[in-house]
Amino acid sequence: MQSKKYYVAPAKKAKNIAVIGGGIGGMEAAILCAKRGHKVTLYEKGNTLGGVFVAAAAPSFKEKDRDLIAWYIRELAKYPIEVKMNTEVKDINALGADEIIIATGAKAKRIPVKGAETAIEAVDFLLDNSLAGDNVVVIGGGLTGCEIAYELYLQGKKPVIVEMQDDLITTPGVALANTSFLRDFFKTNKVPVHLETGVYQI
Repeated sequence: MQSKKYYVAPAKKAKNIAVIGGGIGGMEAAILCAKRGHKVTLYEKGNTLGGVFVAAAAPSFKEKDRDLIAWYIRELAKYPIEVKMNTEVKDINALGADEIIIATGAKAKRIPVKGAETAIEAVDFLLDNSLAGDNVVVIGGGLTGCEIAYELYLQGKKPVIVEMQDDLITTPGVALANTSFLRDFFKTNKVPVHLETGVYQI
């Protein structure tokens, strides 16, 4: 029944669609629009597709996520989608599109504490592990923070997790297998985890 519920129907009228952002969301939108018969142009300001997911897929244990990015790039090539790399859109009115999809993602917030400018952003670390030393405090025990701490441990480094909530990975919707594994891993390997703990200065 799900195939009927989510059936991709041909568009009643083909349009010129501009998709701004070549991350997972942008690629999915472009592919879906092309499947429906629209003429699609995808704009990506960088020189790679995948967006922030490239960083998310960077840890050694994320090979399936890297496979997903490769799959999306192969899917894009199956459709008459014009992909414009290294192209930053500054004026959407100049695109001449009937419809525009903005898929530029979100920007990470910097924590409002003294010394925050000296910290390494999660995305920066994921793209270049060499930025971190041997003893690393990971501020935030959500899925991203826990996965970074796990990767650090696998590299032979000594992570410490600081989390304001009373548990790790409290965001709903995360697979229980992932959260259980990470909690058990940190406990078994004696990775220090400080819950209900705030950071006031770095």
